[in-house]
Amino acid sequence: MCLLQALPNQQTVDYPSFKLVIVGDGGTGKTTFVKRHLTGEFEKKYEPTIGVEVHPLDFFTNCGKIRFYCWDTAGQEKFGGLRILT
Repeated sequence: MCLLQALPNQQTVDYPSFKLVIVGDGGTGKTTFVKRHLTGEFEKKYEPTIGVEVHPLDFFTNCGKIRFYCWDTAGQEKFGGLRILT
């Protein structure tokens, strides 16, 4: 089993980890999707993401625990810094 590190200052885990980049137009629910899985709550208010936010999301599957490092990207062109980061 290998240890993966997504970003500096983030905890290393001893189970499979994946980078998941969420892209789409502004206002389509990318951040709401991530927040729903983080907190269980649904945010109705729209606030555009600036640049990118990375959140670790753990899931339990029939094959064991996995982690997605979700890259929640800006959907609006004026805030889109992802082209520079990847």
